[in-house]
Parts: sequence; structure tokens; C-alpha cells
Amino acid sequence: MGQLGRPNEERLSDFIRRHRGAILEAWAQRARALSPARPTSDPVLTDHVPSVLAYITEVAAGAEVDGKIRDMPGHHALSRLAQGYDLADVVQEYAALRAVILELWERDGGGDAGSELIRLNGAIDGAIADAVTRYQAARVRLLQALDVISTAALGSSDLDTFLRALIRATREASAAVDVAMVLLCDGDALEVHATAGLDDGPLLGPPLEATREFARAVLALRGPASLDAALRSLPVTARELRSRGLRAVHGVPLIHDGRAIGVAILGSRTAEEFSEEDMLMLRTMTSRATAIIVQAQLVAKERASRHQADDARALLATVIEQMPAGVIIGERQTGRVLLTNRQATEIFRQSFEGVQGIEGYIARGFHPRSGKAYETWEWPLARTVTTGEVVSDEEIDILRSDGTWGRILVRSTPVRDPDGRVSAGVVTFFDITERTRAEQAQRFLAAASASLSDSLDFQGTLDRLGRLTVPELADWCVIHTLPEVEAARRVTVTHVNPEEVRRARALLREMDPPPGLPSVMEQVLGGERPELVRDFSHPLVAPLAEHAAFRRLVRELGVTSVMLVPMVARGRAFGCIALATAASGRVYDEADLGVAHDLAQRAALAADNARLYEAAQRAIELRDNVLATVSHDLRNPLSAIITAAAIMTKRAAARPGDRSDTKAIQAIQRSAHRMDRLIHDLLDFASLRAGRLELRRQPQDPREIGREAVETFEPQAQEKGVRLVAASDDDVPVVVCDRDRVLQVLSNLLSNAIKVTGAQGSITVRCERREEHVAFSVADTGPGIPEDELPYLFERFWRGQRNGYKGTGLGLAIARELVVAHGGIIGVESRVGVGTTFRFTIPLRGGEG
Repeated sequence: MGQLGRPNEERLSDFIRRHRGAILEAWAQRARALSPARPTSDPVLTDHVPSVLAYITEVAAGAEVDGKIRDMPGHHALSRLAQGYDLADVVQEYAALRAVILELWERDGGGDAGSELIRLNGAIDGAIADAVTRYQAARVRLLQALDVISTAALGSSDLDTFLRALIRATREASAAVDVAMVLLCDGDALEVHATAGLDDGPLLGPPLEATREFARAVLALRGPASLDAALRSLPVTARELRSRGLRAVHGVPLIHDGRAIGVAILGSRTAEEFSEEDMLMLRTMTSRATAIIVQAQLVAKERASRHQADDARALLATVIEQMPAGVIIGERQTGRVLLTNRQATEIFRQSFEGVQGIEGYIARGFHPRSGKAYETWEWPLARTVTTGEVVSDEEIDILRSDGTWGRILVRSTPVRDPDGRVSAGVVTFFDITERTRAEQAQRFLAAASASLSDSLDFQGTLDRLGRLTVPELADWCVIHTLPEVEAARRVTVTHVNPEEVRRARALLREMDPPPGLPSVMEQVLGGERPELVRDFSHPLVAPLAEHAAFRRLVRELGVTSVMLVPMVARGRAFGCIALATAASGRVYDEADLGVAHDLAQRAALAADNARLYEAAQRAIELRDNVLATVSHDLRNPLSAIITAAAIMTKRAAARPGDRSDTKAIQAIQRSAHRMDRLIHDLLDFASLRAGRLELRRQPQDPREIGREAVETFEPQAQEKGVRLVAASDDDVPVVVCDRDRVLQVLSNLLSNAIKVTGAQGSITVRCERREEHVAFSVADTGPGIPEDELPYLFERFWRGQRNGYKGTGLGLAIARELVVAHGGIIGVESRVGVGTTFRFTIPLRGGEG
């Protein structure tokens, strides 16, 4: 034996054995030079090459080769196939091995080894042939299996469907594989997604847990492993798996980009172990399947996310569609409508489909108070998406696309992304048109009622009605009254511009008499219901439209829509109101018609009240005139009766012995005085009600007035046995009043008190100071007044049921009118069986005296 470079007489096979390390090292360098782009480590590169070299050595020596070594070229070829080597790469590796052996042999002196060289070349050629055969056969199986995997991946987008196809293909590709299953990681857990070959039912209970334990062990090893290798420390678990009749069990981890996603488990009931070809095929298939599984998982997640997004969007659309408010969601950058609902379309009377900017949301909007039009940037949604402003309860008047007006309540809020930037805006619209119109109608009708009730003049009522409706409810108001209601002026025209009123009157004079107008009024009044006229086709105005003068009137005044409303109250028709719109562009609807009808009814009641008031005033004036005339004419004969009775009394007194006529004369005197007082009361009451009674006001001492009244009635009180007392406070100030009229009030009260107070009773007249007035009171101890009579005491000609009362029924009514004329008030308090107190006040009206 010699060293390299010196003549060598040893055999070639011995040389290879002796220089095995040098040959493998030189071969590795040359193999790397063949594929410099493949960074293969030494253990992986050499792999089966030492065994292949042993095989070649034995063949070159002519020795019988062991069966296990003989298979090494095929195993090497399969290993290179798994590593991605082409067949040409494998052949070049064998050629490199041949070249290295021969070069080193030659450098070592290379003896005569002709037969051994032949055998060496034959061994290498045989190894190449074996490698090519095994490589090609394995490659065909592998391509077939990959084709099945690819077909399965293309044939289904569902992960579990693909996995079932994968394990079917695995079993078909290897006859040794009887059972196959795939477990995928779900967090920290491993879940079975597909199985094949488990004829005795699915994995449950202990077998399932044993399978998971084996899968976890394979993942921990980070590489393919047999059941015995992975569960060497867990024999019980291994036995649980073998209990299903499996002799060979192998696990292959599914790893993608360094992340474990699951485990593929293969089992055989016939083979003790899987062949190299089977393991190569299984590793390659699972490696290829891993990428597809990851992709399928991503697709499944994306699909789930998309479904969730679609479901969320559908739910959002459903919620928005069912909301009681109109909704618009607008994009931040362009204002493009992203989502809207049916309510928004109904509120604005327009579709938002295809709207690309905020300016297309609504045609026109106006500030309710000022009437100023909204600019594009003023709309709540525009402010929200540009500045992030939150808008709450902003009212906007809108002119819809169909020409109708409405009012909306708007709320707008921004939608922000995770960084807080505004990405969209959500605006809601509540249609408050009806509510607003109802509130406005109530305010309008309340103000109209107050205004109409202020006038008791018929023509004044009509004028006020015109001013109320224009321009609040109409541009034009024309009131036609019936001839029997108002003969002087039958047409009242109102417009904000007096020049327009004069022009309208001129046009109406040209139509005098208006063609067909009586017929229209008759139909409206006959139905007693309002009519809404939007064009000449309406049955009421169709006959009028045939006349050129009427068409000219409508054209000249610019009338667009009309409401014809009857004025009827208490069964009496007064006329017809025509309310028309013109320059304002307003279009009447049923709600306007209801307001107009209500207003016309109130106006008719006011007109009827004015009519009744005028009739009552005429009746009162006639009554007062008759009363004054009769009272004046009665006073002359009554004075003659009183005078004659006085003369007869004197003559009777001159005949002391003759008393036969005394009682008759006294009865005449009493009746005459009672008639005289009645006439005075009637004249005073008529003067008071007509406002013709003048008060002669002067500073007076209230205490003196009270004492004078008591002194006047003291003889009558003594005659009945009634105690009459005057009582006053010391600080009662001077008042400005008509002394005689205040005495008249006290006299009426004292006269009634003396009449109803029995003997031994008492009457007190008191004068007291109050904050702004002086109070007089007359209190008696009479029988009292029933509570149900108290509200009627001061009505004229009313007489209660009190004992001894024989008055005219005007005394208390006159007393009330006199007190009211002084600016005071009068009242009464009474308890049956206790007595009655009348009180009245006179304002101080000046300094204290």
C-alpha cells in the first residue's frame, strides 16, 4: 500500500475502501460545482452517496452485493427527486463520482486494474440505470398524485371537500395506505377535517384523543415520524391507535412558512412500514397540499369575512329601510350616496340613485325663519363630511321635486375610521311637515279667532278676514257675500299690494255680473263643504272657463290654485270665500283646505255675532227710546196724581171728624211714589246701559256719606223696630266720587235690608279703608239668601223669594252699574238664618284728604 502520487499495486476496490473519505469529499466539491445555486448542506448532499459508493466498491471487487446495499442507487434517486433534482442532475452526480474515483486512482499510481475498471464502470452504469428507473417511476407516480391534488384543488373551493379529495388521492397513489386523515390547527386545538378508510366509524373518545396526541408529537418533532418514533414515551397511546388494526402509522407535519397548520396521518393494515417511494410521494403530496390548504383557509376566511360583510350590509340595509326616518349615507371624498332608503325618497319626492355629490341630494332648501336659501356647503351632511360637525335637530323647509313644500328635522353625524378621520356622513330626515303645519294652523286659527272676536261690525269682520289670510294663507282673498246679507258691498278683495287690489277690482268690474258665479256660490253653499280647484277641469269652474273674461282674470292675477270655502254659521249662509295662490308658487292641498274651512266657520260665526250684535243694539236702542219716551210721558200725569193726593190729604186734615177717605188717599200716595221711583229707576238704568249717565265727581268724605244714608233711613228702621248703626274707621281717606250716586247705592241696599230684617234685628253700615279703595258694607240680620239665588241678585228685574221684598227688581242692578261706573266692584255674602252683607268699593283716585 502506498500514498497518493506513488505507484500503487493494490486493487481498485481496496483503493476505494482505503480512500473512501477523500473520494466523498472530492465528490461533494464537484457536486456543488454542478449546482452552485442549490445551497445544500453536506449531510443532505451526501445523503445516500456513501452507501452508493459501497455498492460500487463491492461490484468492482466482483463480490456478491447485499440486497439492502443494492437498493441504494434507487433510494438516492428518490431522495434527489424529493429534493427537487432533475434526472440529469442525478446522472451528473454519478458521472462526477466516476471521475473522482478514476482521477484519485490515477494520481495514486493506478495499477493494472483492467477487469476492475470494467466492473467499476459497469457498477456505476448499473447504479445510473437503477437510479433512472426508480427516479422515472417515482416521478410518474408523483406527477399523477400532484395532478390529482391539482384537480381536487381546482374542482372545489371548499377546504373540507379538497381535503377529502386529497386523502382519496393519497390512498389511490399508494396501495400500502389503508387509512388517511388530516387534522388542522384551530388555535391550540387540533380538529379532524377529513378521514378515509375508517370503516368502523368516525374517531370518537379515546381513539380521537390518541390521534390528537400523535399529531401533537409529530408537530413537536417538526418532521415526518412513525408512530413508534413519535410516541416512544407513550406506549398506551400508540396501542390505542394500533387497536384500529393498523400495523404502520406515519405522520407528516403540514408546515407553511415555518408555521405549523396541521398534520397528515397515514396508516397501513398490511405493511409493516412504508417504502421510500411511498414516503417520498406522501411527503411531496403533503408539501404541495400544504400551500393549497393555506390558500383554501385564506379563501375560506375571506369568503366568511365577505359573507359577514354582506350579511352586515344586508342587515344594515334592512334596518335602514325599516327606519321611520329618511336616511342617506354619503361618502367623504365626493359626497356620493352610498346608501339610502325608501323614506328619504318619499320625503323628497325624488330618487337618489346615481347621485354623485351633495348638491344633488335635494333641489332647494330654505331657512324657516329667514326664508334664505341653503347653500350647498350649508347642508348638514356637507358640514358633517367636511368638518366632522354633529348636527342635531335642524329644521329645514324644502321645495320638493313635485312642487310641494315640506319641513324636515335633520340630524347628521360623521363616520370615522380607526385613525379618527371622517370617512363618511350619516344624515337622517324626519318629515315634520304635518306636525309643523298643524302647529302653524292652530296658532293661525287661535290668532284669527282672537282677531275676529274683536270686531262686532260685519264689514269690519270681512276686512279682518282678508287681512288674516293674506299672505299667511293666500296671495289673493276674494269674499262674495249674499245680497240678503250685505246690500252695500258684495265683494271684498285683499292683496298685500293695494295697486293689485285696484287692478283686480277693475278686472272684476269688467266681468260684472261675473259669468256663472252665482251658480258656483250656490253649489259651494249648498254642499256646505270647501272645494279645492287646481285647474279649469274642475266641475265647479269648468263652465266659468268658457268665458274669455274669466280666463283673462285668472291669467292677469297669476292664479295657480284656488280654495272655495262656504261661510255658514247657525244654519245661515253669508257667502263664499275664494283663497288663491299666485306669485308665491304655493300649491294647495287637503290640509290647507281643512284650515281654510275651519277659518271660514270661525269667520262666519264672527259675522253672525256681528249681525246679532247689530240687531241687538238696534233693539236696545229702540227699547231705550221707547222707555225714555214712555217714562217721560208718564211723569206728567203721575205728578198730577201726586199733587192731587197731597191736596186731598190737606183737605182731609181740615175735617178732623171725617176720616173715611184717609186710607184711600194714603194708598194713592204710596202707589204714586212707588211708580215715581220705578220711573226714576228705569230712566237711570237706561242711561247707565246706554252710557249717557254722567257722574259729577268731587272729593267726598265717605264717612259723611255713610252717616247721611243712615240718618235718611233711621225713621223707617225705628218704625219696624230695627236697630240701624253707622260705623267707620278713623283713617278712611277722601275719595273722588259722585256723592248722590253713592248715596243712591247705599239707599238701594238699606231699603232692601230694612224690608227683610225683622223687629229686634240690626243693620250696620260700615266704611273702611283698603289698599287702593274705600269699602262700604251693609250687613243685616235678616233671613239670609239661599245659595242658589246669589248668582242672580244683580240681574235686572230679578226678584228673590225673601220675605218682605216687594221691590221693582232694578235696585241691585242699578247699584251694580253705578259702582262699576265709579271703577269699583260689588258683591254679596249670605248665610240662611244668619244674615246678608253687601260690599262695594270706590277707588281712591287721588290723594288722601
